[in-house]
Amino acid sequence: MDIEKIERTVAEVSKTLGWSVDKRIAVAVANLYLIHGKDFDSKGHMESSKAIKKTEGWTSPLKSYMHHIAAAFLTLQEEAPEEGLKKINERQDELNAAGFRRSPYTYIAAMIVQHPGEAEKAKRLHEEMKQHHKFLTSQEDIPYAVLLGRLEGDVKERAATMNAYYKDLREHGFYMGNDLQWLSQIMTFNSPIYRPDVVGRVVAIRDFFQNEKLKIRGAQYPILGILAVAEANGQALKGIIENTRQLEKTKSFKWYKDLAFTTAVQFAMKDMVKTQEVSAVSVSTSLEMLMQAQQAAMYSSINAAIIASSSNNGS
Repeated sequence: MDIEKIERTVAEVSKTLGWSVDKRIAVAVANLYLIHGKDFDSKGHMESSKAIKKTEGWTSPLKSYMHHIAAAFLTLQEEAPEEGLKKINERQDELNAAGFRRSPYTYIAAMIVQHPGEAEKAKRLHEEMKQHHKFLTSQEDIPYAVLLGRLEGDVKERAATMNAYYKDLREHGFYMGNDLQWLSQIMTFNSPIYRPDVVGRVVAIRDFFQNEKLKIRGAQYPILGILAVAEANGQALKGIIENTRQLEKTKSFKWYKDLAFTTAVQFAMKDMVKTQEVSAVSVSTSLEMLMQAQQAAMYSSINAAIIASSSNNGS
């Protein structure tokens, strides 16, 4: 992982986006370009930003916290920003027609949807999740419902397995809430059938990080699931710790240590894709999908954090 390039890219993005844009958004945008192996394209990014501003209504989430993440997504596509934005809105409309209310999370999901019909299956899974956690299951779960709905398996069984994982992890000291629900969802990536070994790996990875004095907060719970499903080995975990500590010392991540950890994991996953070291992920689930899940986790976490801080500042 090239620490200097990451810090340089975050600085370039921050300069282009301006002081009024939350630094966490700049980090997410920089990561998106770097994970795709691309240098930050300031001109292209701002052209995509203009396309969004020109096309979207004033109430659109794409004009709020999600604006520059969407602009980066559009810039990285082969098609023109206008065409890419049209596709995002078409997918968003499909999600809306399936019964999901328009929100920043449906737009995150719209960037993930690949084929017609995914919205309907995602809605069925989302409804089954509500059977187990009526009040906990919300809009924030939509991106995961889309990713998991794409997989083979019965949605009723998958939702029941999520609930079983949730209960098991509570017994291992994990705090209840949205973050734990996201983790339990990701744990079903390889199979909708309950597997006690997946629970064991999640707990072992958490304990490994904590023994290395790396604090695991709720926002990092989904990442534990991603690493467990990918069966990241000890060498990969040690590399994540080392890179996290290096990033924490930089100007860009000094005040956002959670994002230092997330960034280190993203690059570890990218290396796994490159070297194909992970063979345990089933044919129906790819490492690229797990990286999508992690990006969704990052965007969802940042969105929730910014909304929370904005509410606190307004109170």
